[in-house]
Amino acid sequence: MINLRQVSEKDSKLIWQWANDPEVRAVSFSSDSISYENHEKWFELKLNDPNCHIYVAENSQHEAVGQVRFDLNGNQATISISLGRKFCGQGYGSMLIQLASQKTLEVSNVGVIHAYVKKENLVSLKAFQKAGFKILEDTFVKAQPAHHLVRKKEV
Repeated sequence: MINLRQVSEKDSKLIWQWANDPEVRAVSFSSDSISYENHEKWFELKLNDPNCHIYVAENSQHEAVGQVRFDLNGNQATISISLGRKFCGQGYGSMLIQLASQKTLEVSNVGVIHAYVKKENLVSLKAFQKAGFKILEDTFVKAQPAHHLVRKKEV
């Protein structure tokens, strides 16, 4: 079981560490490492952006296991997720995607959430599908083959 909490400034370093994990960079559409200085600027912008919702997931031991971000654009949102390495392969990914997506669909005017997953990232693909996302099409993101998945608000 996990709980979501709103991200805060104190989470900046942890999220930067997760984002720079070599396994995370390998499945990201931008594989270059991220400097802490650039991350700090980005993080501050995201914290102050009303169209960006970031949550940290904590397990029953109150350990931060991952983060999920929604970038909103009207009634649509794009989801991004990362987990701490020690929590990978334990089902946290699909739980986090499911819980955070449901919350976003319930508390906002978002009707469709978009996810983009590199074609070779089968673990993430399965996590999104388990969380109720369906493949809409195959596409390219930053010139890399990707699956475009969506989850829609139930009416």
